[in-house]
Amino acid sequence: MLSILIVDDERPARDELKYLLSLENDVEIVGEADSGAAAIGLAAQLKANVIFMDVQMRGMDGLETAAILRTIVPETMLVFATAYDEYAVRAFTVGAVDYLLKPFERERVQMAIERLKNYHGDEWRAAIGRVDTALNKSKIVVQKLPVEKNGKIIMVHYNDLIYVYTQKGTVTVVTIYGEFSYASTLTELEERLAQTNLVRVHKSYIVNMDKVKEVVPWFKGTYWLKVEGDVEIPISKSRVREIKNILGLK
Repeated sequence: MLSILIVDDERPARDELKYLLSLENDVEIVGEADSGAAAIGLAAQLKANVIFMDVQMRGMDGLETAAILRTIVPETMLVFATAYDEYAVRAFTVGAVDYLLKPFERERVQMAIERLKNYHGDEWRAAIGRVDTALNKSKIVVQKLPVEKNGKIIMVHYNDLIYVYTQKGTVTVVTIYGEFSYASTLTELEERLAQTNLVRVHKSYIVNMDKVKEVVPWFKGTYWLKVEGDVEIPISKSRVREIKNILGLK
């Protein structure tokens, strides 16, 4: 069974694709999104194994959204939709699982569904690799984190994060605007934030090094970091040397 999330900022396009997909066997439409930000929030909740997504959308476009989705739902297959002709899209379809041209044709939708149903094992992972390659070639670098509060997905710039912590399996992002939830693990977030000023300092904490106000010595060679808001965060003993080097301490 293919569980599908449809992402397009134009309702007529979503309705048309939804109708054509409903004609196929073993297909379930689990959700719709009218923007990239909405898709990011729904993808983590719905666990769709396929996302049909428009390339050109207002705000965050399809490729930028896909770059974020790849970190949140890495095994989800992506099928791009576009109004460009086949020659114009060939550059990125080399890395996509599949693509559909607008206006949609039933025969082409059927072909895409059959192709998706036949992806298994190594072929599935190879397809994911091709998508990742295409996204990397697009050189899109997103400097914002999708966080959630009161059912809304909010994009917060990395510079506005103070620290992140996990407690009982829930990841909370503390920013200059307040606290938000994040729909993944601290380990995944650490990987996403590599090459930024946000560093894992403890098994339960990631800290923005630019928000550190004070380094507080503690017992037996351990330290605490006091960050903006006067919150004190422990540094794991195994990470003390790394954090001291980052902060320029001897």
